[in-house]
Amino acid sequence: MKKYGIAARCKKKRYIYPGKASTVVPNLLRAQQKQAENGTCVQKFEAEVVFSDIFEICLADRTKVRGCFALWKRTRHILSLAFDYRMQADLVVSAIEQMHFDVPGSIFHSDQGRQYGAAQTRAALLEKGFIRSMSRAGTPTDNGYAERFVGTFKQAVAERRRDRTLGHFLQASENWINFSHRLRPHEGLGNCSPDQFATNHGLPPAPYLSLL
Repeated sequence: MKKYGIAARCKKKRYIYPGKASTVVPNLLRAQQKQAENGTCVQKFEAEVVFSDIFEICLADRTKVRGCFALWKRTRHILSLAFDYRMQADLVVSAIEQMHFDVPGSIFHSDQGRQYGAAQTRAALLEKGFIRSMSRAGTPTDNGYAERFVGTFKQAVAERRRDRTLGHFLQASENWINFSHRLRPHEGLGNCSPDQFATNHGLPPAPYLSLL
């Protein structure tokens, strides 16, 4: 290499997402898991968990649309789904306010995006009775349920066809979400749909989710 003037390519420093939220809270789910592994948690953790995340899709004309959702871990129901052209705290607040989920003390888990640490988001969660929990910075596996939904949704709706208008995209999203609740089997639910699983366990099925 020295003879021919060849130099090794320097390895790029691994990027670590520092997180952007103004106020960060601990990952309650990971803390509980570590307690269980260490044998210090005697009673099983029974708090309900709602996962949330923000994602981006492009329409046929390359217009970017951002979405925010809330997913109930136990049944895999999508409790709310909001869209906007901007990725601001208002988007998250809209998703929170749409939720029909009256279980005080439930955990609301998200990443460390600034939208989830905003004052209006914290106020909306407090009003709903949620306890905040956040993933570690740069660790998407801490929010795996949300990440998996984003991948499935994009493949089934956003990438299957390029909608030319936001209205067409919202209609396609509404159709797929409600189909998923009623009929789409989930491996994590014993191949039951969310509504079937809820009925089998004495829980109410999700109301029709309207996006228009």
